Amino acid sequence: MNAILHERNLEEYFCTLCYASFDLKRRQLVIANSGLPYPIRRTGGKSAPIEMPGVPLGSFPGTEYEEQTFDLKVGDIYVFCTDGIYETEDAQEREFGSGRVIKILDKFADQPVQKLVDGIFESVAKFRFYGPAADDMTAVAVKITS
Repeated sequence: MNAILHERNLEEYFCTLCYASFDLKRRQLVIANSGLPYPIRRTGGKSAPIEMPGVPLGSFPGTEYEEQTFDLKVGDIYVFCTDGIYETEDAQEREFGSGRVIKILDKFADQPVQKLVDGIFESVAKFRFYGPAADDMTAVAVKITS
């Protein structure tokens, strides 16, 4: 995909992507990132970003992207958000950031993931004082339940 996008010379455009493949038979997640904010993983009662740097797709020819593999355990939660969530600003031009997403994840860890995602969007809306969003926003949460 990187090579195809680079060949198209779409210099003013770029494509960010977080690839996550959940193999439930092997109970593993394989993940790679090309410029999206780091996904967040909650396992063993602790939440932290999965540090996976990567340049947007199509930026440079021959770019290879690191993959990480995680064993899936019951209770693990993975949260993926676009930069529109993290870069939302309040009246003092402070960004929402990943730390706030982690606090929301910790608060809703024992709830269904829909409540977690709703909690993210509600918190972002309050943070920006219910004004219009400056960027598109996506949040996806996956919880391993069995």
